[in-house]
Amino acid sequence: FHSDWTLSHIIDRKVSGDGYCNRPQGVAFDISGDVHVTACSSNSVTVFTPSGQFVRKYDQTHLNGPAGIAIDSAGYSLVTNNSSGSLSIYDPSGRFIHSIGSFSDPYGVSVSPDGSVWVADCGNNRLVKY
Repeated sequence: FHSDWTLSHIIDRKVSGDGYCNRPQGVAFDISGDVHVTACSSNSVTVFTPSGQFVRKYDQTHLNGPAGIAIDSAGYSLVTNNSSGSLSIYDPSGRFIHSIGSFSDPYGVSVSPDGSVWVADCGNNRLVKY
């Protein structure tokens, strides 16, 4: 962050192949500083270094319109799936662990300082805490 709001960097991934991000939605950072980006149209979560180099993609098996993303203190990722109305949990390597919830248009997700997970369940006009 620059206090004068000058642009620092852009990760531009309009090309196809590794690192392709069509309509990025959510952004989160892991403890090593890597950038995790959800992309609804390409149905993916992609990881980049802070300089924009492609690292890997998450297991895409359970992604269905990924929107929001948060990463907890243990490195587990929480991804809201707008199209399927679920919250998916991934281990630090991006391997799918589990899905929970029955949401309507979930978008935002965040982990509070006490480790609670909050989901913005847009279609049901509510916030859900786990």
